[in-house]
Amino acid sequence: MQLVGYLNGLDGVLNDRVQTITEESFAPYRNLGGCDYLGRSGNIPREHYPAVAESVKKHGITGLVMAGATHTLTDAASLTEYFMEHGVDTKVVVVPVTLDGNIRHSFLQMSLGFDTASKVYSQLIGNMLTDSASAIKYWYFIRLMGREPSHLALECALKTHPNMVIISEECAFRNETLPDVVNRIADVVAERADKGKNFGTVLIPEGLMAHISAYKQLITELNDLFKECQT
Repeated sequence: MQLVGYLNGLDGVLNDRVQTITEESFAPYRNLGGCDYLGRSGNIPREHYPAVAESVKKHGITGLVMAGATHTLTDAASLTEYFMEHGVDTKVVVVPVTLDGNIRHSFLQMSLGFDTASKVYSQLIGNMLTDSASAIKYWYFIRLMGREPSHLALECALKTHPNMVIISEECAFRNETLPDVVNRIADVVAERADKGKNFGTVLIPEGLMAHISAYKQLITELNDLFKECQT
């Protein structure tokens, strides 16, 4: 059985750029991840499905493996339906990969990426916690990846025990405004200052603003405007 990979995802499909995967070609990239080896791309728009079907037929690909998160899962389901409707004998499989940790299913124990990301970030956060405690004069505000879910920020907090962690979902549940969040952070800083501890670390998920009502509406309106500009 021969393994081939499309270089840079959809770009490789559209431009017929494929890489035969062998032990020799993959050896320099072992333990570095597939993105360094094959590259990646965004979603597969439905108008490109015919090109994907033509390409897999041309190269005799009987199984197409896609790696990604929720959008990739949706693309795979839609592409599978297209293949079935047009008699393309290629099976589509998805490897769930997301550092957000936002894929949940009773048949799925864990997605790839989340464990590695949380451990790498926790190591870096731990270094900053040590530096903060040593210098005793700095506050570190660390923004963590994670789009809307705060899974990664929470996992890192459980591993490192910072002075404070903001959980976006809790902010939304309490219907907090941005000043409310800022005031909570200020209260923690002030309480530690009263104890003579003018240092600390706060973890902030990057999806925080999307959970604050005023900014959530603003983000929605901006996205609608971007869609209109693209069309």
